[in-house]
Amino acid sequence: MKKPLILAAVLSLVAAQSFGVYIVVLRNGTQYKAKAKWTIVNGKALFQLENGQAIQIDPKEIDEARSEQTTKLGLGDAKIINLDANMPAAQQAPQQPSLGSRIHLRQQGNAANPVKPAPVAPAVTPTIPRAGTAALGVDVVEKFERAYENVGIYEHKVVATGSTTLRAEVTADNEDKVFNAISATSFLMVHNAGVTGASIDTVDLFMKTTTGGSSGRFQMTRADAEALDKKSITQQEYFVRKVIF
Repeated sequence: MKKPLILAAVLSLVAAQSFGVYIVVLRNGTQYKAKAKWTIVNGKALFQLENGQAIQIDPKEIDEARSEQTTKLGLGDAKIINLDANMPAAQQAPQQPSLGSRIHLRQQGNAANPVKPAPVAPAVTPTIPRAGTAALGVDVVEKFERAYENVGIYEHKVVATGSTTLRAEVTADNEDKVFNAISATSFLMVHNAGVTGASIDTVDLFMKTTTGGSSGRFQMTRADAEALDKKSITQQEYFVRKVIF
């Protein structure tokens, strides 16, 4: 049984508690690293910074959606332009046609109804770093791994393949996880994983099911990520147009 709203709430809470930090983002872009989410006291939002300092401000100055997503994806050091431009697909799914009605995920059949595996398309060749060119750092890889886990994807392998490229293999065996993987990937690309000096131009995203089938392969460019972030294209449209099986 899918419980996307409950899952998102639990993951957000776990992410904030696991690292002991909640990122409070104001509508003017200012960010505070707090020990926990603010509470309302006498009409004011009250929270405590990591150094123990207490902050009290008008709750209207806080952008709650941006605060939640920044905290969940662990991007407290990022300069956020529009964090809620691409909210997790789990909240949009009830209004969108089911992915299963538009694209059939390539899954292995069960014993009662065996299905032959779909032909494997030519693999997308990952970018190989030139001699003397440093690959993206481990801090960028860790941000991707943490972000995937924060949206419910716990089986993953992320490898830097160049100075601006990554390869991510994840297990996404249902519609919510497929869209969450696309959302997290595009979000991190646009904000360069919140790592100063990093630049991410391409992510080779390979998604599979727990039974070994393919649930979508993409070569996401920065242009793709920016289009998703600005909602110039929906996640569903991106899947249909860009999927490589």
